[in-house]
Order: sequence, then C-alpha cells, then structure tokens
Amino acid sequence: MCAQKSVSVRGPQIVYTPADMRFTELQLHEKIQSGLVNAEFSTCTEVQEKTLPASLAGDDVAVQAQTGTGKTACFLLTIFQRLLESSQEVRPGHTRALVVAPTRELAVQITDDANLLGKDTGLSM
Repeated sequence: MCAQKSVSVRGPQIVYTPADMRFTELQLHEKIQSGLVNAEFSTCTEVQEKTLPASLAGDDVAVQAQTGTGKTACFLLTIFQRLLESSQEVRPGHTRALVVAPTRELAVQITDDANLLGKDTGLSM
C-alpha cells in the first residue's frame, strides 16, 4: 500500500505563488521538459513544489488549493512521466491513463493543458 500524503495550500486570494524550485530540477523526461519550455513554465508554483517530488516518486498525493495554483500540471506531468518511463508494451488504440473530471468545462480545460504540456511526448490525448 502506498503512503498517502496530503498537502493543503491555503492563503489570501493569491492565484499564483511562485516557489524556488525549477522544473529542470525534477529530472523529468526531455519530451516533458520541451512541453514545459513551450508553455513558458520554468518555476514551480508552491503546490507543484510541494507535491511533484512525491507524486513522481510514486506516492499518493491529495491536494486542495485554489484555481490557478498548478494542480492540473501536477497530475499531468506525473502521468506523462510514468507513461514515458513505462516498459509496458504500447498497444495502439488502448487507453493507458484516464482522467475523470466532474464537469465538461473542467474536462476541456484539462485536455487543453494536456495537449499543451504533452505536445512533444508523442502521447495521444
């Protein structure tokens, strides 16, 4: 059973809180780094700095934070990294990851983010 870590980032009406960690420090696959550069993402938000190292290490992470704090990028980058590192045979037309969203609007936003960040991964969205 994976250890569960819960990180809650709360504060005043701040949408983006820059942190000290840069995405290049996370040792993400070069194709993911390329997507981050194209999206002009260089520095992690506070949420990303606190959760990405754990999620990339395979730990379960639960996050509650305001809109615009980088939660979507956290789970997308982790999914992309795992898929690109996987030695499992890729079978065309078979689903390898599924993201569930409570509304169509959020599903569209997640898809747009996935297409932007995952543009150079070769993964189909």
